[in-house]
Amino acid sequence: MDGGIVMEHNPLMSFNDGLEITYSDLKHNNGEDYIILYFEKPNGKESGFNSAKLKYPGNTFSEVNGFNESEMEELMKHAAKTAPLALEFSKEDSVAEV
Repeated sequence: MDGGIVMEHNPLMSFNDGLEITYSDLKHNNGEDYIILYFEKPNGKESGFNSAKLKYPGNTFSEVNGFNESEMEELMKHAAKTAPLALEFSKEDSVAEV
């Protein structure tokens, strides 16, 4: 894409309740490899979606919008199960692009 915006959200999981989990391309900072997990769920409101981000490895959410405390606990459970796999996918994708 010449001059276009590149979307780095790679699909990971979709749930029956509308929750979508996507992940970023592999990122590097001070010798550390990491990804960002993105969580989005339709909320039926004008804002459209509840959303949150999680840097992995790590367990701290950022940019949380619309999710309540119990929903955040569920997101953390999903992250614990899926983030290691998403990180491996990102590493494989980054090697394939070289």
